[in-house]
Amino acid sequence: MEKNVYQYQYTVSWSDLDANVHMRNTGYLDYAAQTRFMYLKESGFTPADFKEAGIGPVIFSEQIAYHKEFHFLENFSVTMELGGLSEDGAKFIMVNRFYKADGRLAAEVATRGAWFNLADRRVGPPPQALNDALLRLPRTENFETL
Repeated sequence: MEKNVYQYQYTVSWSDLDANVHMRNTGYLDYAAQTRFMYLKESGFTPADFKEAGIGPVIFSEQIAYHKEFHFLENFSVTMELGGLSEDGAKFIMVNRFYKADGRLAAEVATRGAWFNLADRRVGPPPQALNDALLRLPRTENFETL
């Protein structure tokens, strides 16, 4: 894990578990989304800013690759990198990597989405402050212009 990559710490909760007693697949998606919003908040684009701008994310697809299990009360971290961005910033790929406490990679989530104007119900470029926050993210090794 690189030093300059944003990361957030979590603990597997009881509600994260599935019948196999490890973290359920939708738990990974929930933690990936939480990490994205924590990054944006800490980068100066808060929930109030989303409301004021009248936008929200729309997700086209999410792909999960699993490497190791997480179990109840296990500590882990989630990182965030930019996997792709359109020239106007409207469409994005955000990549979250999940690491066990010892640093081993446990899972990766690649999210393809866009910024959605809630008033006109169309995809469009984000406010400059949001776009700037995305541009500050480190890029994945296979970053693509969308």
